[in-house]
Amino acid sequence: MKLLYPQEHFSCYNYEKGQNARLEILKVPAGEKIIRDLVDNEIVFVVDGIFTVSYGKDAHIDVPKGKILFYPPGSHVEATVVEDAHLIICRVRGLVQLCECLPLDQLYREFGAKRGDHFHMLDINKRIYNYVEQFVECVNDGLRCASYFSTKMKELLFLLRAYYTKEDLAAFFAPVMGKDSQFMNLMYQNYRSVKSVQELADLSLYSPSGFKKQFTKVFGSSASEWLSDQKATLIFQDLNHSSLTIKELADKYDFSSVSSFSNFCFNKFGKPPGKIRPKTADRKGKSASENDNS
Repeated sequence: MKLLYPQEHFSCYNYEKGQNARLEILKVPAGEKIIRDLVDNEIVFVVDGIFTVSYGKDAHIDVPKGKILFYPPGSHVEATVVEDAHLIICRVRGLVQLCECLPLDQLYREFGAKRGDHFHMLDINKRIYNYVEQFVECVNDGLRCASYFSTKMKELLFLLRAYYTKEDLAAFFAPVMGKDSQFMNLMYQNYRSVKSVQELADLSLYSPSGFKKQFTKVFGSSASEWLSDQKATLIFQDLNHSSLTIKELADKYDFSSVSSFSNFCFNKFGKPPGKIRPKTADRKGKSASENDNS
């Protein structure tokens, strides 16, 4: 259908321009690889195709069409497409909550011990298929309002709550469940808005020593190392998908100079930012500083 008053939608500050949008339609031909470092929770619907995925402790998992996958923030996912794949990716930002009457902590208490350690997928049922189809049609019409996306994510979680067993949901959302999940979610929810480990520790309400101990227990690294890795992931995505110049990216991520930004990229990725950015990227107002680092 035709979207009415399109210019009002496109000019609104709530209109998502596409980068890391709440809904992504991904079509990948057979033989290609998919490598992703995730920033948000992602629920992936395999509409068509076959691929093998490696994630966490599980390697080369066969994923046919008709499946639903879940990945938490910070996940590193690698997949090889066997048959042309058509994926619909929904990003859920912040805490995952099925409904007010069934928090994930309750699922963990009731079914956590039975869930097992293996990656668990759900089958796309009729209600979910209709949901995905209608959602994609509206997005293709041009309906990309952030408020609409937020409402659709809530609807999706309600549908999962309504049409899947608690045992299946406990296994599906296992990566974000457990006694430390609240702390983990707090870190993921706030790391983009803080500038130091101290600010992150203050949000947790732990003492400095208690925060250090809890963080290492949950993430397996220091908070400073983890924050640096999260910043690197966001920078890598911007270098590959945004039109910001190197100077603008250095300012965005609070580097004192383009040189220090370039050094950070070299330490994290083994190459300067200009070598990471695709040659076809739209670089508005490319500066001399960017040329020096490419």
